[in-house]
Amino acid sequence: MGRSYREHGMRSVGMAALLLVGFGSWAEAQDQPVQIARAIPAAVDYSPEFDRALERGWRSETGAPGHNYWQNWSSYDIDARLDPETAKLEGTVQILYAHDAPANLNSVILHLHQNLHKEGSPRYDSQEITGGITITSLAADGEDLLERPASEGAGWEVDGTLMEVRPTIRLEPGDTLQLDIDWEVTLPQRGAGRMGHSDKEVYFVAYWFPKMGVFDNLRGWSAQPYMGNAEFYDEFGDYDVSISVPTGWTVMGTGDLQNPEEVFSAITLDQLQAASTADTLVTIADAASRGAGTVTAEGTDGWLTYEFSATNVRDFTWTTSNVQRWDATSAEVANQIWPQQGESASDDEDEAGEEGSEGSDAGEAPIEPIVDGTRRVLIHSFWREDVAPLWAEQWLYGKQSIEFHSEYTGYAYPWPHMTSVEGKDIIEGGMESPMMTVMGAYEGQEPSDLFNVTSHEIGHMWIPMIVGTDEKRHAWMDEGSTTFLEDQSKMEYWPGIDHHRVGARSYLQIAEAEQEQSLMRHGDYYEPGSGYGIASYPKPAALMVALREVMGEDDWIAAYRTFIAEWAFKLPTPWDFFNTFERFAEEDLDWFWTSFYYETWTLDHAVGRVAPKPSGGAIVTIEDRGNAIFPARLRIRTSNGMDFVHEVPVDHWLAGNDSYEIDIAAGAGSVTRVELDPSGYAPDVDRENNFWPRGGGG
Repeated sequence: MGRSYREHGMRSVGMAALLLVGFGSWAEAQDQPVQIARAIPAAVDYSPEFDRALERGWRSETGAPGHNYWQNWSSYDIDARLDPETAKLEGTVQILYAHDAPANLNSVILHLHQNLHKEGSPRYDSQEITGGITITSLAADGEDLLERPASEGAGWEVDGTLMEVRPTIRLEPGDTLQLDIDWEVTLPQRGAGRMGHSDKEVYFVAYWFPKMGVFDNLRGWSAQPYMGNAEFYDEFGDYDVSISVPTGWTVMGTGDLQNPEEVFSAITLDQLQAASTADTLVTIADAASRGAGTVTAEGTDGWLTYEFSATNVRDFTWTTSNVQRWDATSAEVANQIWPQQGESASDDEDEAGEEGSEGSDAGEAPIEPIVDGTRRVLIHSFWREDVAPLWAEQWLYGKQSIEFHSEYTGYAYPWPHMTSVEGKDIIEGGMESPMMTVMGAYEGQEPSDLFNVTSHEIGHMWIPMIVGTDEKRHAWMDEGSTTFLEDQSKMEYWPGIDHHRVGARSYLQIAEAEQEQSLMRHGDYYEPGSGYGIASYPKPAALMVALREVMGEDDWIAAYRTFIAEWAFKLPTPWDFFNTFERFAEEDLDWFWTSFYYETWTLDHAVGRVAPKPSGGAIVTIEDRGNAIFPARLRIRTSNGMDFVHEVPVDHWLAGNDSYEIDIAAGAGSVTRVELDPSGYAPDVDRENNFWPRGGGG
């Protein structure tokens, strides 16, 4: 058994345990009736869809993928050409859609995200209008289809940012559908703060091609309109992408560049080779080399074609510029070999086969990788010296982020490069995609601000880029876990400040003001104001820290790393997350999920009174003035030099009590100080009443 929150509460310092006459409330010690005076959190109910997935072995009660887990898959072969002067992009894509689901499909759903910028498309707020995506031809399994309503049979039809394609023959389990689509689009300057161009000299191109929607083992088609606020839910797939731009324009994109000798000069190739093993800054391109035209190859008829290949990623994004400085270095990470789900990393084949046998669910023990030394990841930083001087150190922030996050998550960054792009006029904060991120110039701000956003956006490479969460329905799963990881990394790079406590303040202020909205709300359905931001970022990050306090460091980190490893390149839900942590806590944590994830209940533990007893010692009363359930940890100091900790277990609050009394024996002396939550990590909305005497906080 792992240590529980109850066992953690029985710790003592010195002779403290001998000085506690009672561990229950004073009323309980005197056989007085207990007054039920508080709300009790309901048990977490699975959705009907999740219950069905459990019954069919697609999910499991342990939180791991079920033994019959499945998901569909796609491959994309894309050719695209961008005219930077007009921002017009023309492309063709061949999609192979492998349908592994146990269902027949009469149609498939694709995303046309750029239709957010089309006249008449529904959207969360105002957007630049560019006309959206124009489909110039579409064929399914080699047969040309027309745009027409479903009543007229096979064809295709666009509704906002979604396109339904109806082939002439339905898809059955095991079938693969081939779609061939030609399209064109004029790229917006500011695509909902997630992509676009800056003065037509820097492009960050994302959400730019017809993309398959997700057909998952919960809801079937889970393709939802892109409204500009709630983000994305993507299937994993393979990409071969050719991008043509004018000579002198460099391109970096998701995946491996397949033809560097055809697009870069010999000098650039030499610098890239140096950067691939460096721990210091290597300048690939600067204003002088850009101006001299020595960065790229000459091309053909004034054009260069960059060819990329990426395997098992959830999207493809790219950047191009003819002016940006290009800095590079490399990060060192563990070279990990991960067994497949249900397999063992052991050499014992019989044992591995038994663990992976049909009818059994994974999750009994963490998946462990085989580590074979280390490997290097290229770090790229593209920026403009005249608009973003703070970016001079960004390459170093990228290196630290890849190395720290790889070690802390236990899952080494799996891809060949990580690229950061300065996007003044495109974005103010940051936005992520596989191997790529775009961030603002951060003019006039502090170096720590740029470090923070770098750490955060690169943190997203783990969730949702490796662990494929549904960002639209449950933004807290990726934004909250990444905010937590960012804060953890800040404490290494910028020591001396407890960034978890600092980060929780905005959530606690909103919670105290009773302006919260539930974490479990769909990202497009938050009311105006701070609800979406608080529920997606600081609150779930603070809850990760609080859960670590409840479970203990060892059990929590085991659950955290196991969730990432088991759901790598798969599509988890909140219930998989909940079940994974309960597996390692060996506790029912519904009181935690209900209080903080489903409800917007607040936690407010307080030192109510410290009453001396005539015979010596004292009665210390702890009050629970909020609705949220949480263990109350406290430290008591006495005049005799005693200093001990005690915990009010969750079961006491679950029994309906709203107060708890501790009887301090006469031999301890008088009580000089009481402090609730000495670690400072409980999500308590009023810390001023956590101390006695009042005002005794640090």
